[in-house]
Amino acid sequence: MELSQTLAQEIVERAMRILPGNVNVMDASGLIIGSGDPARLFSHHAGARQVIAEGRAVALDASAALELAGAQAGINLPLYHQGELVGVLGVSGEDAEQLRLPAELLRLTAEMLIEQAAGQPPATARMTTPLLRQLLAPGAAPELGRHATLLGLKPVLPRDVLLLEFAVPAPGFGDWAQQRSVHSWCLPHEERQWLWYRPGAQAPEALLEELPGQGWSLQRSAWIPEPRPWTGLAETTRRALDLLAVTRRLRPDLIRVTLDDLALPTWLQGQAECARGAWLLEPLARLRRADRDGQLLA
Repeated sequence: MELSQTLAQEIVERAMRILPGNVNVMDASGLIIGSGDPARLFSHHAGARQVIAEGRAVALDASAALELAGAQAGINLPLYHQGELVGVLGVSGEDAEQLRLPAELLRLTAEMLIEQAAGQPPATARMTTPLLRQLLAPGAAPELGRHATLLGLKPVLPRDVLLLEFAVPAPGFGDWAQQRSVHSWCLPHEERQWLWYRPGAQAPEALLEELPGQGWSLQRSAWIPEPRPWTGLAETTRRALDLLAVTRRLRPDLIRVTLDDLALPTWLQGQAECARGAWLLEPLARLRRADRDGQLLA
Protein backbone atom coordinates (compact mmCIF):
# COMPACT_ATOMS: atom_id res chain seq x y z
CA MET A 1 0.00 0.00 0.00
CA GLU A 2 1.18 3.55 -0.78
CA LEU A 3 0.27 6.51 1.39
CA SER A 4 -1.72 9.18 -0.45
CA GLN A 5 -1.16 12.87 0.13
CA THR A 6 -4.78 13.22 1.26
CA LEU A 7 -4.41 10.52 3.93
CA ALA A 8 -1.04 11.89 5.03
CA GLN A 9 -2.52 15.36 5.50
CA GLU A 10 -5.47 13.94 7.44
CA ILE A 11 -3.03 12.24 9.81
CA VAL A 12 -1.16 15.54 10.24
CA GLU A 13 -4.31 17.53 10.96
CA ARG A 14 -5.51 15.06 13.56
CA ALA A 15 -2.10 14.97 15.20
CA MET A 16 -1.75 18.73 15.38
CA ARG A 17 -5.00 19.03 17.31
CA ILE A 18 -3.08 17.46 20.18
CA LEU A 19 0.56 18.40 19.80
CA PRO A 20 1.84 21.98 19.75
CA GLY A 21 4.80 21.19 17.45
CA ASN A 22 4.85 20.51 13.73
CA VAL A 23 3.99 17.05 12.40
CA ASN A 24 5.17 15.54 9.12
CA VAL A 25 4.20 12.36 7.31
CA MET A 26 6.69 10.91 4.82
CA ASP A 27 6.10 8.18 2.25
CA ALA A 28 8.19 5.03 1.95
CA SER A 29 10.91 6.94 0.06
CA GLY A 30 11.27 9.67 2.72
CA LEU A 31 9.37 12.36 0.78
CA ILE A 32 7.26 14.68 2.95
CA ILE A 33 3.68 14.33 1.65
CA GLY A 34 1.84 15.75 4.67
CA SER A 35 2.96 18.56 6.95
CA GLY A 36 1.74 21.28 9.26
CA ASP A 37 4.32 23.49 7.55
CA PRO A 38 3.38 23.81 3.85
CA ALA A 39 6.90 24.99 3.00
CA ARG A 40 8.25 21.52 3.84
CA LEU A 41 5.94 19.61 1.51
CA PHE A 42 7.56 17.48 -1.22
CA SER A 43 11.05 17.81 0.22
CA HIS A 44 13.11 14.79 1.22
CA HIS A 45 13.61 14.10 4.93
CA ALA A 46 16.95 12.50 5.74
CA GLY A 47 15.76 11.48 9.20
CA ALA A 48 12.88 9.58 7.63
CA ARG A 49 15.29 7.83 5.28
CA GLN A 50 17.23 6.65 8.33
CA VAL A 51 14.03 5.28 9.86
CA ILE A 52 13.24 3.46 6.59
CA ALA A 53 16.74 2.02 6.36
CA GLU A 54 16.84 0.82 9.97
CA GLY A 55 13.15 0.06 10.56
CA ARG A 56 13.11 1.75 13.95
CA ALA A 57 12.33 5.07 15.62
CA VAL A 58 15.00 7.73 15.26
CA ALA A 59 15.28 10.65 17.73
CA LEU A 60 17.25 13.73 16.70
CA ASP A 61 18.51 16.54 18.87
CA ALA A 62 19.29 19.96 17.40
CA SER A 63 22.92 19.15 16.60
CA ALA A 64 22.11 15.81 14.95
CA ALA A 65 19.34 17.41 12.88
CA LEU A 66 21.79 19.95 11.44
CA GLU A 67 23.77 17.11 9.86
CA LEU A 68 20.74 15.68 8.03
CA ALA A 69 19.17 17.44 5.06
CA GLY A 70 15.56 18.46 5.59
CA ALA A 71 15.49 17.29 9.23
CA GLN A 72 14.60 19.11 12.42
CA ALA A 73 14.96 18.18 16.06
CA GLY A 74 12.30 15.70 17.14
CA ILE A 75 11.39 12.05 16.74
CA ASN A 76 10.53 9.98 13.67
CA LEU A 77 8.70 6.66 13.80
CA PRO A 78 7.94 4.02 11.17
CA LEU A 79 4.37 3.50 9.98
CA TYR A 80 3.35 -0.06 9.16
CA HIS A 81 0.48 -1.69 7.30
CA GLN A 82 0.19 -5.47 7.66
CA GLY A 83 3.86 -5.71 8.56
CA GLU A 84 5.05 -3.56 5.65
CA LEU A 85 6.71 -0.19 6.27
CA VAL A 86 4.64 2.32 4.29
CA GLY A 87 5.81 5.64 5.69
CA VAL A 88 7.23 7.65 8.55
CA LEU A 89 5.62 9.91 11.15
CA GLY A 90 7.76 12.83 12.31
CA VAL A 91 7.06 15.06 15.32
CA SER A 92 9.20 18.18 15.75
CA GLY A 93 10.40 19.37 19.14
CA GLU A 94 13.56 20.12 21.10
CA ASP A 95 13.12 17.31 23.64
CA ALA A 96 12.79 14.13 21.58
CA GLU A 97 12.48 11.84 24.60
CA GLN A 98 9.61 13.87 26.00
CA LEU A 99 7.89 13.54 22.63
CA ARG A 100 8.33 9.77 22.44
CA LEU A 101 5.11 8.78 24.26
CA PRO A 102 2.73 11.15 22.44
CA ALA A 103 4.44 10.29 19.14
CA GLU A 104 3.95 6.56 19.76
CA LEU A 105 0.27 7.17 20.45
CA LEU A 106 -0.05 9.24 17.30
CA ARG A 107 1.56 6.41 15.39
CA LEU A 108 -1.22 4.07 16.57
CA THR A 109 -3.83 6.55 15.34
CA ALA A 110 -2.06 6.93 12.00
CA GLU A 111 -1.87 3.17 11.48
CA MET A 112 -5.56 2.88 12.30
CA LEU A 113 -6.36 5.48 9.61
CA ILE A 114 -4.12 3.62 7.15
CA GLU A 115 -6.02 0.38 7.77
CA GLN A 116 -9.34 2.15 7.32
CA ALA A 117 -8.14 3.69 4.07
CA ALA A 118 -7.20 0.24 2.84
CA GLY A 119 -10.78 -0.90 3.38
CA GLN A 120 -9.93 -3.10 6.35
CA PRO A 121 -11.36 -2.88 9.86
CA PRO A 122 -8.68 -1.51 12.19
CA ALA A 123 -7.12 -3.92 14.66
CA THR A 124 -8.77 -2.06 17.53
CA ALA A 125 -7.66 -4.37 20.34
CA ARG A 126 -4.03 -4.26 19.22
CA MET A 127 -4.11 -0.48 19.04
CA THR A 128 -6.09 0.37 22.15
CA THR A 129 -4.89 -2.20 24.69
CA PRO A 130 -1.43 -0.62 25.19
CA LEU A 131 -3.06 2.80 25.47
CA LEU A 132 -5.62 1.57 28.01
CA ARG A 133 -2.88 0.06 30.14
CA GLN A 134 -1.11 3.41 30.19
CA LEU A 135 -4.36 5.27 30.91
CA LEU A 136 -5.01 3.05 33.91
CA ALA A 137 -1.50 3.36 35.36
CA PRO A 138 -1.01 5.62 38.39
CA GLY A 139 0.18 9.09 37.44
CA ALA A 140 -0.78 8.79 33.77
CA ALA A 141 0.08 11.86 31.68
CA PRO A 142 -2.80 14.15 30.59
CA GLU A 143 -1.81 13.65 26.94
CA LEU A 144 -3.03 10.06 27.19
CA GLY A 145 -6.60 11.24 27.71
CA ARG A 146 -6.46 13.40 24.59
CA HIS A 147 -5.15 10.51 22.51
CA ALA A 148 -7.81 8.19 23.89
CA THR A 149 -10.43 10.74 22.84
CA LEU A 150 -8.92 10.83 19.36
CA LEU A 151 -9.32 7.04 19.14
CA GLY A 152 -12.97 7.25 20.24
CA LEU A 153 -12.42 5.60 23.64
CA LYS A 154 -14.43 8.25 25.57
CA PRO A 155 -12.01 8.47 28.52
CA VAL A 156 -14.06 11.07 30.43
CA LEU A 157 -17.08 8.75 30.56
CA PRO A 158 -17.38 7.55 34.19
CA ARG A 159 -16.86 3.81 34.56
CA ASP A 160 -16.99 1.38 37.48
CA VAL A 161 -14.55 -1.50 38.00
CA LEU A 162 -15.57 -5.17 37.98
CA LEU A 163 -12.73 -7.63 38.60
CA LEU A 164 -13.50 -11.19 37.50
CA GLU A 165 -11.51 -14.29 38.39
CA PHE A 166 -12.30 -17.48 36.48
CA ALA A 167 -11.64 -21.08 37.45
CA VAL A 168 -9.72 -21.53 34.19
CA PRO A 169 -8.60 -19.00 31.55
CA ALA A 170 -11.54 -17.44 29.68
CA PRO A 171 -10.42 -16.76 26.09
CA GLY A 172 -12.73 -14.45 24.20
CA PHE A 173 -14.17 -12.89 27.33
CA GLY A 174 -12.81 -9.42 26.50
CA ASP A 175 -14.53 -9.27 23.11
CA TRP A 176 -17.81 -10.53 24.59
CA ALA A 177 -17.68 -8.03 27.47
CA GLN A 178 -17.07 -5.02 25.21
CA GLN A 179 -19.98 -6.05 22.98
CA ARG A 180 -22.22 -6.74 25.97
CA SER A 181 -21.62 -3.31 27.55
CA VAL A 182 -21.35 -0.40 25.11
CA HIS A 183 -18.30 1.85 25.61
CA SER A 184 -16.86 -0.48 28.24
CA TRP A 185 -13.18 -1.37 28.46
CA CYS A 186 -11.96 -4.88 29.23
CA LEU A 187 -8.38 -5.92 29.89
CA PRO A 188 -6.73 -9.14 31.06
CA HIS A 189 -4.94 -8.74 34.37
CA GLU A 190 -3.51 -12.13 35.24
CA GLU A 191 -3.90 -15.52 33.57
CA ARG A 192 -7.45 -16.05 34.90
CA GLN A 193 -8.44 -12.47 35.72
CA TRP A 194 -10.14 -9.71 33.73
CA LEU A 195 -10.74 -6.06 34.60
CA TRP A 196 -14.02 -4.79 33.18
CA TYR A 197 -14.71 -1.03 33.23
CA ARG A 198 -18.40 -0.36 32.56
CA PRO A 199 -20.31 2.91 32.14
CA GLY A 200 -23.40 3.29 34.28
CA ALA A 201 -22.33 1.22 37.31
CA GLN A 202 -25.33 -1.09 37.06
CA ALA A 203 -25.26 -4.09 39.41
CA PRO A 204 -23.45 -6.90 37.57
CA GLU A 205 -25.59 -9.84 38.71
CA ALA A 206 -27.52 -10.20 35.45
CA LEU A 207 -24.30 -10.18 33.42
CA LEU A 208 -22.65 -12.68 35.74
CA GLU A 209 -25.58 -15.05 35.28
CA GLU A 210 -24.79 -15.14 31.55
CA LEU A 211 -21.21 -16.38 31.99
CA PRO A 212 -21.91 -20.13 32.35
CA GLY A 213 -23.88 -20.05 29.11
CA GLN A 214 -20.76 -18.71 27.39
CA GLY A 215 -18.68 -21.58 28.77
CA TRP A 216 -16.89 -19.56 31.47
CA SER A 217 -16.74 -20.66 35.10
CA LEU A 218 -16.59 -17.70 37.47
CA GLN A 219 -14.59 -18.33 40.62
CA ARG A 220 -14.95 -14.90 42.21
CA SER A 221 -15.88 -11.31 41.33
CA ALA A 222 -15.07 -8.02 43.08
CA TRP A 223 -17.08 -4.91 42.22
CA ILE A 224 -16.25 -1.28 43.04
CA PRO A 225 -19.52 0.59 42.25
CA GLU A 226 -17.98 4.07 42.08
CA PRO A 227 -17.95 5.33 38.47
CA ARG A 228 -15.02 7.60 37.69
CA PRO A 229 -13.44 9.10 34.56
CA TRP A 230 -10.11 7.72 33.44
CA THR A 231 -8.15 9.91 35.85
CA GLY A 232 -9.67 8.05 38.83
CA LEU A 233 -9.63 4.50 37.53
CA ALA A 234 -6.09 3.68 38.67
CA GLU A 235 -7.24 4.14 42.28
CA THR A 236 -10.45 2.12 41.91
CA THR A 237 -8.53 -0.62 40.09
CA ARG A 238 -6.17 -0.88 43.04
CA ARG A 239 -9.13 -1.11 45.41
CA ALA A 240 -10.71 -3.88 43.34
CA LEU A 241 -7.47 -5.87 43.52
CA ASP A 242 -7.24 -5.24 47.28
CA LEU A 243 -10.88 -6.30 47.71
CA LEU A 244 -10.23 -9.57 45.90
CA ALA A 245 -7.13 -10.29 48.01
CA VAL A 246 -9.01 -9.56 51.25
CA THR A 247 -11.95 -11.72 50.20
CA ARG A 248 -9.67 -14.69 49.51
CA ARG A 249 -8.13 -14.34 52.97
CA LEU A 250 -11.09 -13.40 55.17
CA ARG A 251 -14.23 -14.56 53.34
CA PRO A 252 -13.33 -17.32 50.87
CA ASP A 253 -16.99 -18.37 50.93
CA LEU A 254 -18.02 -15.19 49.07
CA ILE A 255 -18.24 -15.54 45.29
CA ARG A 256 -19.66 -12.13 44.36
CA VAL A 257 -18.31 -9.42 46.62
CA THR A 258 -18.73 -5.64 46.58
CA LEU A 259 -16.76 -3.01 48.41
CA ASP A 260 -19.57 -2.62 50.97
CA ASP A 261 -19.00 -6.21 52.11
CA LEU A 262 -15.40 -5.64 53.22
CA ALA A 263 -14.82 -1.89 53.06
CA LEU A 264 -12.62 -1.49 56.16
CA PRO A 265 -10.33 -4.51 55.55
CA THR A 266 -9.95 -3.42 51.94
CA TRP A 267 -8.91 0.07 53.01
CA LEU A 268 -6.45 -1.39 55.53
CA GLN A 269 -5.04 -3.67 52.83
CA GLY A 270 -4.29 -0.62 50.71
CA GLN A 271 -2.74 1.22 53.62
CA ALA A 272 -0.52 -1.74 54.51
CA GLU A 273 1.06 -1.57 51.04
CA CYS A 274 1.53 2.19 51.22
CA ALA A 275 4.58 3.64 52.93
CA ARG A 276 2.54 6.58 54.20
CA GLY A 277 0.25 4.17 56.04
CA ALA A 278 3.00 2.24 57.83
CA TRP A 279 2.31 4.08 61.10
CA LEU A 280 -1.09 2.37 61.29
CA LEU A 281 0.59 -1.03 61.69
CA GLU A 282 3.25 0.07 64.16
CA PRO A 283 1.18 -0.82 67.30
CA LEU A 284 0.47 -4.23 65.78
CA ALA A 285 4.18 -4.75 65.17
CA ARG A 286 4.92 -3.99 68.84
CA LEU A 287 2.23 -6.44 69.88
CA ARG A 288 3.67 -9.19 67.70
CA ARG A 289 7.13 -8.68 69.17
CA ALA A 290 5.76 -9.06 72.70
CA ASP A 291 3.29 -11.86 71.96
CA ARG A 292 5.06 -15.15 72.65
CA ASP A 293 2.22 -17.62 72.16
CA GLY A 294 -0.11 -15.71 69.83
CA GLN A 295 -2.90 -15.14 72.37
CA LEU A 296 -2.67 -11.35 72.27
CA LEU A 297 -2.61 -11.31 68.49
CA ALA A 298 -5.72 -13.51 68.35
